Amino acid sequence: MAEPAAARKVQQALVYLAAMHGDDPARVREASGQALRWRHKSDEHERAWQEAEQRWQLVHRLTPQLRSAVAPQPYDPSRRRLLRQGGALALLLGAGGWLGWMFQRTTPFQQDLLTGHGEASHALTLPDGSQLLAAAESNLRIRFDHAQRQVMLLHGNVFFDVAHEWWRPFLISTRRGSVQVLGTSFTVSDRGDRVFVAVARGRVQVRDLQGGEHILGAGERICIDGQGHLGKPRKGAQFGPDLEHWQRGWWSFTDQPLSEVVGELNAYLAQPVALAPEIAELRLTGSFPSDRPEKLLQALPRILPVRLDLQSGQAHLLAR
Repeated sequence: MAEPAAARKVQQALVYLAAMHGDDPARVREASGQALRWRHKSDEHERAWQEAEQRWQLVHRLTPQLRSAVAPQPYDPSRRRLLRQGGALALLLGAGGWLGWMFQRTTPFQQDLLTGHGEASHALTLPDGSQLLAAAESNLRIRFDHAQRQVMLLHGNVFFDVAHEWWRPFLISTRRGSVQVLGTSFTVSDRGDRVFVAVARGRVQVRDLQGGEHILGAGERICIDGQGHLGKPRKGAQFGPDLEHWQRGWWSFTDQPLSEVVGELNAYLAQPVALAPEIAELRLTGSFPSDRPEKLLQALPRILPVRLDLQSGQAHLLAR
């Protein structure tokens, strides 16, 4: 394995890069030629260049305010001045600087998670300190790189408690749209036709496939319907108000559509229950043990104007 490039060499490569991204075309051409000759001097120079390029790309994925702070100054032909111009950039990006530490911290990571039918909720702590809790019959792909943190929810119900990283966004993609984290804990549920997002703390930005978007705050939820359109945000409706509550094995519904409740319930029941369309929008509030899903099914006729029909060989929830 090749030895890592010396910090001094990486800093020198960063000075060349800064000059090559300036506004003076003559200086850009000159610096490009100098950089090419410098790279060809040794393998160590080439390794330093590759590391410097990675760090340069990392900076340009940051906020515009930070990028402007490290933008190269107009070219001054003196070597002393050039080194001073590269000093702030090298301090920020150099091997001993805080961004060098950050670069090392954001090692690419990927993991696929699939939970089975009736399985207890699966907790996972991600490399950035974020936590998630995946309910039964959930399928997701987690991909982190230096630029962003991304989770693809293929199916299921997942609670996220996301660690704040202002330089690296956290994005959840679903069949119906996406959720951009703005510093929060929240739930994303896809149990069939619609996708639901509910925020317990902080804010998220939800986008549908048609270009519509909403920012949700704590205690708000929204639905992306089967046609990929966002509904209107609702207040006071949450699923799984906090990670600890869900880990203890309790469902907590607040003004939850019965269609969503049954979708979650069917991930745990030995025999799925069919829901009549005319009662799909009835609302349920209450807490129920998720390790005994039949208790919730038996309680529904006592809480809502529905009846449970078991005569046809399959469980049906019908209007009463």
